[in-house]
Amino acid sequence: MTASIRRVATLLLVWLAAVFAITELTGWLFAWPPVFGGLRVGPIALYGPGQFLGWRGLLAPGHRWIVDGATVVSGLCALALGARVVLDLRGTRRPGFGAGRWADRAAVRRSGLLGGERR
Repeated sequence: MTASIRRVATLLLVWLAAVFAITELTGWLFAWPPVFGGLRVGPIALYGPGQFLGWRGLLAPGHRWIVDGATVVSGLCALALGARVVLDLRGTRRPGFGAGRWADRAAVRRSGLLGGERR
């Protein structure tokens, strides 16, 4: 697996984790009602990422904005991570870092940093 594919896969997992957290938060706001489904664990429920998308029709019109807001936040997370992917895939214009930036003995001697003559 190449580095770019690993980055994209990692960011996809980050997005799924964010959507899972948004789904759980939305369920918490409504006190995990049984009508939302999910896996019941004691007094709470665990939902799949994005399961809140099916809850809009179950809510009163005055509460549907919460699901709409969760949808917008999930979309914004996807856009932010997508921008990160695009910036990562474009490459970097910064000079190398690490061993590629270190001078060898000859370069140090030429620079005169050690009190030697500059050649």
